[in-house]
Amino acid sequence: MLANWVKNQKERKLIYIAIVASLVILAFGFWTIAHRGSLTANLPTHFKNETNHLHHPLKDFNPLKAYAKNKGSLGRIGVFAAFALFPLYFLIRSKKLKLTKEMKTLLSKALKWVKLVHVPISLIAFALITVHSIIMAFYEWKTNAVYLSGVISYILFLPLGILGFLRYKRKDKNLHYYLSFAFILFMLLHTFI
Repeated sequence: MLANWVKNQKERKLIYIAIVASLVILAFGFWTIAHRGSLTANLPTHFKNETNHLHHPLKDFNPLKAYAKNKGSLGRIGVFAAFALFPLYFLIRSKKLKLTKEMKTLLSKALKWVKLVHVPISLIAFALITVHSIIMAFYEWKTNAVYLSGVISYILFLPLGILGFLRYKRKDKNLHYYLSFAFILFMLLHTFI
């Protein structure tokens, strides 16, 4: 099925591996959500006891939120790794930069490798960010700019992935390219607000 879309056999293998890894991440994420009550079972009792007035830095520790933030941070690294494709394209195609032949060759090799891992990294980042988004939206929601920018980022991420696969057949009308910049903008807002 994927062979009709992805002609490069190495990339197809990496995509299959990324799909399996993504399904494992999603399965562990949903398992963690389903068993969120037991996450606090191993915390010392003075962290869980609200009547205890100890001023310990971990007394407000929320393991589900920490798990979600961890997945969000890993997903963000994946998104920026996948986005590395665009600066490399820009550097190679820029007429204003006077690059040596060796530098262009090096950038072309880097671009070839980044293109090979772009979709697999994006799939894994999507799984990580989905787990993060579900936990933060449904179990830790607060109405503020951080959460709202996160929701907008995720809403942009969904069509970005679909348009990415349409890109293989050149049926996305460059929307994947333009939407990726909007997504990165909201991701940066979400990260740094």
